[in-house]
Amino acid sequence: MANILSDLNIDPTLIVVNIVGFGALYAIAKKLVFDPIGTLLTSRETEIASTYDRLDADQREMQRLKSDYESRLESIESEAREKIASAIKEAQATRDKIVSDATVQAREIVSKAEADAEREREQAMITLRQQIVDLALGATTKVVGESLDADRHGKLIDEYIAKGVAEA
Repeated sequence: MANILSDLNIDPTLIVVNIVGFGALYAIAKKLVFDPIGTLLTSRETEIASTYDRLDADQREMQRLKSDYESRLESIESEAREKIASAIKEAQATRDKIVSDATVQAREIVSKAEADAEREREQAMITLRQQIVDLALGATTKVVGESLDADRHGKLIDEYIAKGVAEA
């Protein structure tokens, strides 16, 4: 085998020295280059994973806040609709009360006006009756030519009016 190696110009010592040199170079490179780079890559990978975790947590929090905001907004809108409906009902009740009060007042006014008209009609009838009595008394005095006492005249006229009213 030594012959074959020498024919090929391969020196076994040189191979051993190269292997030992390569091993030493690899050990030094591993200690000074590969391990720090590996540590750096691992820490960077951890940092990136942490950032993604924070982003996911922030996104979940943002979604929760959005849901909370939407539910609050819906609650406010619902409350506003209820207040508007309540105000409308209150306004309708107030309107109905005002209309009812106005109707009652109108009926009272009409009733009072009718009572006043009836009273005035009765007063006019009394005044008219008195005027008729006075006219009849005057006419009777002229026709009879003598004076009857006032009581007798009043009775005669009342009888005449009563009979005339009954016939009418």
